[in-house]
Amino acid sequence: MTYPPTTEPLEAEATSAEPVKSGMTRETPTPDPSRAALVKHWQGKVANAKKHWEKDFKRMKEDQAFLGGAQWDGREDPDKYTANIIQRHINQRVAALYAKNPKVVVRKRRTMDFTQWDGTTDALQNIQMAMQMAQQTGMGMPPEMMGLIQDIAQGVQRRSMLEKVSKTLEIIYDYTLNQQIPPFKVQMKQLVRRVCTTGVGYVKLGFNRLLERSPDDVERINGLTEQISVMERILADVADDKLDEGRAEVEQLRLLLADYQQREQQVSREGLCFDFPPATSVIVDPACRHLRTFTGARWIAEEYILPVDEIKEIYAIDLSTAGSATSYDLDSKSGIPGLKERIAAAVTDDGAAPAKSKDGKCVWVIWDKTTGQTCTVCEGYADFLVEPKQPDVFIERFWPVFPLIFNETENEDSIYPRSDVHLLKPLQKEYNRCREGLRQHRIANRPKTAVAAGQLDEEDIEKLRNHPANAVITLNALPPNGDVSKLIQPIRMPAIDSALYDTSPVYEDLLRVVGQSDASIGSAQSGVTATGDSIAEQNRTVAIASNVDDLDDMLNELSRAAGQVFFLEMSQETVMKIAGPGAVWPSLSPQDVADELLLEVEAGSSGRPNRATEIANIERLAPLLLQMPGVKPDWLVKQLIMRLDDRLDPTDAIAAGLPSIITQNAMAKVAQATGGTPEEQGGNGADNEEKPPGEGKSPSGPTTPQSPGPTGMMGG
Repeated sequence: MTYPPTTEPLEAEATSAEPVKSGMTRETPTPDPSRAALVKHWQGKVANAKKHWEKDFKRMKEDQAFLGGAQWDGREDPDKYTANIIQRHINQRVAALYAKNPKVVVRKRRTMDFTQWDGTTDALQNIQMAMQMAQQTGMGMPPEMMGLIQDIAQGVQRRSMLEKVSKTLEIIYDYTLNQQIPPFKVQMKQLVRRVCTTGVGYVKLGFNRLLERSPDDVERINGLTEQISVMERILADVADDKLDEGRAEVEQLRLLLADYQQREQQVSREGLCFDFPPATSVIVDPACRHLRTFTGARWIAEEYILPVDEIKEIYAIDLSTAGSATSYDLDSKSGIPGLKERIAAAVTDDGAAPAKSKDGKCVWVIWDKTTGQTCTVCEGYADFLVEPKQPDVFIERFWPVFPLIFNETENEDSIYPRSDVHLLKPLQKEYNRCREGLRQHRIANRPKTAVAAGQLDEEDIEKLRNHPANAVITLNALPPNGDVSKLIQPIRMPAIDSALYDTSPVYEDLLRVVGQSDASIGSAQSGVTATGDSIAEQNRTVAIASNVDDLDDMLNELSRAAGQVFFLEMSQETVMKIAGPGAVWPSLSPQDVADELLLEVEAGSSGRPNRATEIANIERLAPLLLQMPGVKPDWLVKQLIMRLDDRLDPTDAIAAGLPSIITQNAMAKVAQATGGTPEEQGGNGADNEEKPPGEGKSPSGPTTPQSPGPTGMMGG
């Protein structure tokens, strides 16, 4: 890992308009031509890339709407039959792929830590013999032996230090995942659901510093930092005479200040944070050839649609008066990027123009890999919101955004894969058409009655059309003793052919397309054997295993980048506060430790485990392990507990050198029966206790006949 240069950004010859007394920029900027050209250069690049991927983004939004129920000509029709099979499939995939937060382990990279010791026990025995010889003769150790001892001691010390650092890093990472707001598990399940719906999802890695606001805080609860930024924005408006005494913001400021002063303690966190931008908010360089790794991309951008007030709080720039930034509609979802359409002229309910402070502005945060810098621009604004600088969080891969993709394909025209929703859309439509056709056919086959024209008056027709159960109907057209069957006759309709509306082919294609069997979504087809169901379940497991592997790869990259951020940003004081006083943080440089240690996610640790299979496997394996010499009992206990998915920690329960509980109980029973400990019972020990008939004593005492065996095993 290399670090970027620490040079400060160059100052422009002609900068933006000077900030007013509050420190907030409110005038239209007038940058010099070269700076203005650079801003337009980035605005044009991002706008062109957004237009380039417009077809893919449109497909993602259509798939989202289709999953939501818009399955009849792109809209939701309550009068037509809709059975949302895709939603059931997505929910099952999410439950299978991400059932719990992943277990991250820190492993030491395989290295040769000793310059002289070859790692064999023969060398250790030679050292021991040399030490004994030196004690006997009174002469010192040979120099080569002293060098070997020193080499072993240094290598062991280094390994011990790295093991403690590894344990500390595991604790910090686990703490970070558990302290995310919203919870990391909830956001990851939503990410998996987003990937199944749109084809791609993103996780963005960041570092949350005290009292520092970022655009991602729109999606995240940030407590104290957000309150302070709101107060600063209103105070700036008051200082610059932008607010009258009767405005609601003035009273809001008074209440915020009063609440802030009354609080005795403020809860704030500083540390790693994870953001999950929507699929259409990340705009990739059209030169990218592989979305999973951003291969070929020279830059990427993230889009935000933010109100003017929030831009003032984050960037200290008032876009309602400074410049002519393009306005976006905020009526649907304020602050959610990628869901707004540009509006030319918006009006309020009373016909007046809307307040400019309520307009949404399109903000683009850009990461440029060619220069190793990041900047922030606003569509239509003549200057940078944040001029190019080094990224706040530097990682080896440069990109802080990590894509997750399941149905990856090779397509030179588009890097975005098709989602499960898109793949199942024809099947869902066909299923709905089959069921709607059957529904319409049943309606058409309702009982009907035919009568000759003019035979019945309106009164008779109404009596026959609407009558209560078991009614006695009097008809004006029926003469006394007349035959009603000759007056009115039922219409015979053709029988419904169920084969016309059979949905079995849909379920068969469902298995072939996404590996989902009909039994797993609650449809047991007739004629399907248990063997067929078993084969279908195996196919589903294989399909899920492929997705689990994709998820593990992404989590591995994310965890390794998180480890680099920890080493660069976390202070020893913060580490001790999180991991405890026994934590060890590296005395080596962050670069050295990052090269030594690797954060890895245990394969499949985030998915729902097949407990029945794992328990069956450990039941077969445990008897063999019990008979093998040298197997550690504490390791075996940990494996058994892990297979049972229990939260027990056996560390405190295991004491080195202590016999098993069964052995301790047997020793206590013997001691109670004989009045002393086994050591006090002489050579025969517990064999002195009286035995029931048929049981013998040990070979050192009188014996009873036993099964034949070698002579050495018998007494005498």
